[in-house]
Amino acid sequence: MRHPAILLLAGSLAGSLACQPKQPRSDSPTLPTASDTLRGVFVLEGSDPSPSPVLRTLAGRVVLDGAPREILALSQLELRVRGTSLPDGHFAVVDFVVRRANGREALDGMLQARGDGFALSLPDGSMHALRGTPPQFTQLVGRRIWLTETSAGTVADYGII
Repeated sequence: MRHPAILLLAGSLAGSLACQPKQPRSDSPTLPTASDTLRGVFVLEGSDPSPSPVLRTLAGRVVLDGAPREILALSQLELRVRGTSLPDGHFAVVDFVVRRANGREALDGMLQARGDGFALSLPDGSMHALRGTPPQFTQLVGRRIWLTETSAGTVADYGII
């Protein structure tokens, strides 16, 4: 009598194991994650129609693969890019933030109208109130911009991203 029960149990166990999802093999390649960051001055090297987007870092030159179209207008600005380091001096870009412009710390965010003024909605979710904004800002509400401020806290320079 025991014999049929053991066969039934073994068959159930085999069926149960066959229905389990396959576990990834430890030696199988994994997809890269966007866990690396670089900081440097963005430039376009080469000539039209296909200049290369490059970040000049303290460690050297890095070619930015998959750079978003918006980054192309940010030549000579210091950026922090996030993505994945690749072989041979390449970096796969996921996103970026403007960090410095014209020798000053820069803010990068979405321009918002607030009461009788403007604020910049920053990537961390905080808001930065702006003073001394140019009249053109009324037409830029809802757009991503970078800006620098004077020592008095007014807008010094800005650009559209």
